[in-house]
Amino acid sequence: MNIGIFILTIVTFVSGTVEFMIAGMLDIIAKDLGISNGAVGQLVSIFSIVFAIGTPILVALTSKMERRKLLLIAMSVFILGNILSFFSPNFTTLLLARIILAASCSIVIVVSITTAANIVTPEMRGRAIGVIFMGISSSLVLGVPLGRLVGQHFGWRMTFLLLALLSLISMAGIMKFLPKVPPQPTVPVKEQLATLKSKTVLSIQLISFLELTGHFTIYTYLTPLLQQTTGLSTNMISIVLVVMGISGIIGGGIGGWASDKFGGDRTIIVILGLLAVSLFSLPYTAKSTVSILIVVILWGALTWAISPSIQDKLAKAAPDTADIQIGLNNSFSQFGIALGSSLGGILINNFSVITNTWVSGIIVTLALCSAIYSVQKKHKVVLTN
Repeated sequence: MNIGIFILTIVTFVSGTVEFMIAGMLDIIAKDLGISNGAVGQLVSIFSIVFAIGTPILVALTSKMERRKLLLIAMSVFILGNILSFFSPNFTTLLLARIILAASCSIVIVVSITTAANIVTPEMRGRAIGVIFMGISSSLVLGVPLGRLVGQHFGWRMTFLLLALLSLISMAGIMKFLPKVPPQPTVPVKEQLATLKSKTVLSIQLISFLELTGHFTIYTYLTPLLQQTTGLSTNMISIVLVVMGISGIIGGGIGGWASDKFGGDRTIIVILGLLAVSLFSLPYTAKSTVSILIVVILWGALTWAISPSIQDKLAKAAPDTADIQIGLNNSFSQFGIALGSSLGGILINNFSVITNTWVSGIIVTLALCSAIYSVQKKHKVVLTN
């Protein structure tokens, strides 16, 4: 395969990692800056909000720029954001750095996907985009444990310096191996939002939003949960986070197989049901290392196993606007991450972290209700036709 595809995969992995690694270093950053765990959790929220809102706006504003040039500019801004994070003396500066990182990441990821589709032959496009998404999905599930491991041994600031260095190396690869790619036509934001008038499509988008809201209500604060309920050592917490990350990657593959084997509707409903049970069981399993590992593996796998079925449902529900729906799904997901992290921060600051597990389970149950509604709407359409 074109070496440029692998360069872009590294780029998306690096840019995706910066979003969630904060969650793995929650207590480390809080102690260093003298702030609460809930306040650090808002750094995940602000990133997701800027990413979700900024993606369609920034993509539209830069639509006429040559793609390789745009990617290099965005990567340069990304490096500056990491350097600012490294030198941040307080929460406010780190918050500003997160805004810069989110804005640059929104361009980097979208441009990487569209560029990958344009530097290979038509018959290789699906495979090329699939490889790029491997970089993105790997960063989503490995960002937290990697942040924890590096932050624990070398300090949280070093993680940002390491990402800046990897980004610099990636830029060299872009300049050497990536050809110039002309700008592609984009759909105005207003037209994208108009596609959500369909109740079926909106209910499917809400599944992603609610599922990730529930997930991040507790996932962002998993480290303090483990510290307060299990008494695990710092090294063991790192191992738990790594195990959960690996299970997430495996879950994505299993989810794709299940969607093909049993159908997207059935797969989504079963996954959300099991996920809700897993989250509700967290308070009862957290006191045993073996039981918490089992639940964490199940939780991690289920969370990311749902993605293939969601994408498939969107493509079938709105075949004429499938690309737009997948792009909007990314925004819905980011808003879910932002709301979950913010809500979790409020809960952990005012109640016990155990409360986060209950609320997360309730929200995932709402996602299950949205999934059932989307199936009923689809069946009504079929019967009407």
